[in-house]
Amino acid sequence: MKKIVTGLLTLGIVGGMTINTASAAVMGDDYPTTLKKAAPDSMVDSWTMYNRECVSFVAWRLHAQNHFELPVGFGSAWQWGSQAKSKGYRVDNTPSVGSVAWFGAGHVSWVAEVSGDNVVIEEYNYNYNHNYYRRTVNRREVSGFIHFKDLGTKAATANTTPKQTTQNKKIAIGSNVRFSGVYQVNVVNIAKNSVASDKLSGGKSTTLNLIDAVPLDETNASGIKAGNQVLTVGEYFKINGTYRVLAIDKPSNGMKVKIGAYETWLDINQATAV
Repeated sequence: MKKIVTGLLTLGIVGGMTINTASAAVMGDDYPTTLKKAAPDSMVDSWTMYNRECVSFVAWRLHAQNHFELPVGFGSAWQWGSQAKSKGYRVDNTPSVGSVAWFGAGHVSWVAEVSGDNVVIEEYNYNYNHNYYRRTVNRREVSGFIHFKDLGTKAATANTTPKQTTQNKKIAIGSNVRFSGVYQVNVVNIAKNSVASDKLSGGKSTTLNLIDAVPLDETNASGIKAGNQVLTVGEYFKINGTYRVLAIDKPSNGMKVKIGAYETWLDINQATAV
């Protein structure tokens, strides 16, 4: 078999500088309903974090607002600072919108607003009740700010299931399309030798979004072919070839194509007509 997938997961358990002013709309509790309504620690999210923990909320917010997928391997919150540094991300004492406020005692939050030394943060499980909180802290109370992919000065309003709303008008039923992006594996189905990517799915992946792994190439995050060609959650891939559009669902910006052995629904905005 050219490509195989494996489902092995590591579950996440749950001074003297000038500060500019930056603002963003506070998003509120946009945590996905399925994770929010379930009992705490009863589900595992796409980033292998237990639901309603601070780490799960921040991973979600980075996905929904920053369009950044947290690499697999970030575990308990107290480890995030050292883990981020080891992976090459900047960790300092300068807050910015979209950065992660990391507390060494074991907590992380998402930075929504910055005004001088005051920082508005959004978070889950601040008081150990697994609920949403918004509060203002002094930046000196924070152990460090992790800069995965900051938003600059403004954040847009998030949808619970983020989708691009502009459909690629050049693509129609019968069109041939290709996918030029680099995608991260969020779901693995060993029985069907298939994977799914939330970016390709246009939101949280389901069984409707599974892709046959055979035509895929495992790559690094830059799209260069790499690895042992055994896809696991958190790794990256590219889709080879061109595919015929079988159906289109305009309300969801979805299109159905057949990749390898399976028909699958993907985000039309990830495709280019050829």
